[in-house]
Amino acid sequence: MISFKKIVSFFLFSLLAGFLWWVLLLFNTFPKKMYVNVPMIESEQVGIVVLTGGKQRIEKGVDLLLKGYGKKLFISGVFMPSEIELKFENEKEKNELFKCCVFFGEKAKNTVENAYEVEKWLNKNSEINSIILVSSYYHLPRSMMIFTKKIQPNIKIFPIPAVSKNNIIDQFFFHAKLVVSEYLKVIFTIFFVR
Repeated sequence: MISFKKIVSFFLFSLLAGFLWWVLLLFNTFPKKMYVNVPMIESEQVGIVVLTGGKQRIEKGVDLLLKGYGKKLFISGVFMPSEIELKFENEKEKNELFKCCVFFGEKAKNTVENAYEVEKWLNKNSEINSIILVSSYYHLPRSMMIFTKKIQPNIKIFPIPAVSKNNIIDQFFFHAKLVVSEYLKVIFTIFFVR
């Protein structure tokens, strides 16, 4: 009979091995292979989606819109749109974008709800066949897992981190708590999100 100590040891070893795999994947594979440069495809068919909740996400989305990578920007999450618009009120060019091309979803409280909110927005904007998904580097792998399950299969998703990948390694210790938290959320997503 297997002892309780061996079961606990196996569980802890598996958790540690999984975490080490996650860190390697996050800092090696994802920045090199997953965070591709955004292709300049027909921007009429591209929507930019920002998931709120982290630094520089909205700024990155607005910057991508300003540079012509997409024609519409959808910001998903719980916040007041007027607060976001105030951030850019002194920048005339960006402020103009908010009048024509920026849309808000204000109800999503987590990534699964973000996906549902984005899906509704895509249904209203049927010309969009690709999205640029902007979030924090540690959040994008789980976001991709959820969005590929919840979003229409014909929509291409290009994940882009809000912070430049050159800064990711430098910020590791600063973001260690977030990385561990995201790892646990990934485990939850794998087993419980359908």
